Amino acid sequence: MASSTPRQRIAEVLRHGPFSVFELSRKLSLPVKAVLEDLEHVRRSVRSPNLWIVDDAQCLSCGFVFHGRHRLNRPSRCPRCRSEDLQDARYAIQSSHP
Repeated sequence: MASSTPRQRIAEVLRHGPFSVFELSRKLSLPVKAVLEDLEHVRRSVRSPNLWIVDDAQCLSCGFVFHGRHRLNRPSRCPRCRSEDLQDARYAIQSSHP
C-alpha cells in the first residue's frame, strides 16, 4: 500500500469499513484538507459493483440527522438546536457482491 497514490490508499481503507474524514487523516497520516479533496475524487470514481456508503452526520444533542448531505466536510452546527456537538459522517465502499 506504500507505493500507491493517496486516493488509492483512501479507497482501499474504505473497503474495510466506515471511517470519518478525521479517522482517515490519522490512519493514512495525511492532512484533513488533502483527505477531503481526495475523498471527493474517490466518491466520484466508485463504480458498480461497488457502492458508496454514507453514515450521515448527526447532532448528539437533539438527534438531528444530516440526511442527503453532499458535502464531505463536517457541518459546523445543527440547524435545529444550533449545537456544535456533532458526530461526523462516516464513509465506506462496499462491494454489492458477497
